[in-house]
Amino acid sequence: MKRKSVLFIGPYSAVGGVSVHIKRLSTLLTQKYNVSFVDESPLEYSTGEVFNIRSKNIFHYLKLVGKADIVHIHSGVSALRIFHILTAFFFGKRRIVSYHTIYNLPSKTAIFINRLFLPFTNKVICVTEEICKILKPKGGIVLPAFVPPLLEKEPQLPEIVRKAIEVNKEKKLIVSNAFRLDLHQGIDLYGMDLLLDVARKIKSENRNYKIIFIVADSNDEAGLFKKYVEIIKTENLEKEISLLPKPISFVRLMQQSDLVIRPTASDGDALTVREALFLKKPIIASDVTVRPEGTILFENRNSDDLFKKINGTLENGINHTFASEEISKNDNSFYIKTYSEIYESK
Repeated sequence: MKRKSVLFIGPYSAVGGVSVHIKRLSTLLTQKYNVSFVDESPLEYSTGEVFNIRSKNIFHYLKLVGKADIVHIHSGVSALRIFHILTAFFFGKRRIVSYHTIYNLPSKTAIFINRLFLPFTNKVICVTEEICKILKPKGGIVLPAFVPPLLEKEPQLPEIVRKAIEVNKEKKLIVSNAFRLDLHQGIDLYGMDLLLDVARKIKSENRNYKIIFIVADSNDEAGLFKKYVEIIKTENLEKEISLLPKPISFVRLMQQSDLVIRPTASDGDALTVREALFLKKPIIASDVTVRPEGTILFENRNSDDLFKKINGTLENGINHTFASEEISKNDNSFYIKTYSEIYESK
């Protein structure tokens, strides 16, 4: 029996939760399907490994869609998402769309426009209940984006990160990350400003903690990276917090940490949270959205509450357990079976 072909479309090259999801899921599904890709990342991130739609080679794009049996769309840009849906529709392909966040649905108009094109899809996957309630897709599927990492294939940490860990090996290591430091409705999206507040408290209370914050993308359009580096230097906080512009395997860093923080002002089903729970690492996250069972919550945008939870976790061992019903989902066979059913069902 001929193997079916799946075309994954989304931000393949730019390091972030969606690209990690696409790569992990596609790796698993190569056991059952022929897999190809269309990358939507800005060209400066493209390695040439897969076709990038921003190259404007429309004929190659159409060729890839034409060869596929199933087109699985992970676009974060509404215009591109709609374009892919309609192209696959006119080619008569099976169309699966995954919505990873509400961050890219900033207004009622954007939501309305996206809803207009949902009838042209076969299945809509929402990574959270919240997204499903907003979009109201007919027969929508709520399925978190987490796919277990293949730890043996995760790249080793670069020297700059290994050195930061070694220098602070006597301290309890707190880690956090962002794709790019950015603003959301005028607020620091990834909560680096909150961690600066925490670093000040660590210093004033002489706590034996060290924060390492990783930024995957060095693009600093919002000017936040430069601003925070200057604050760290001016306030002499280098011993308490390091801000490193380096795309790394955050899984590898979490493995060596004592605590993971997700202090975002807006969020979907954050991969970092799921990975921390998978690795059995305590994870503290803002209460800005529903989090998986086992996550320790702090009040969004409240650095005092965040510091309180950090102390409670590192000093008193606040309980963090992986939800029992989630344990089966650590097995790769769960994801192969689940997505195969989505791809093949009527």
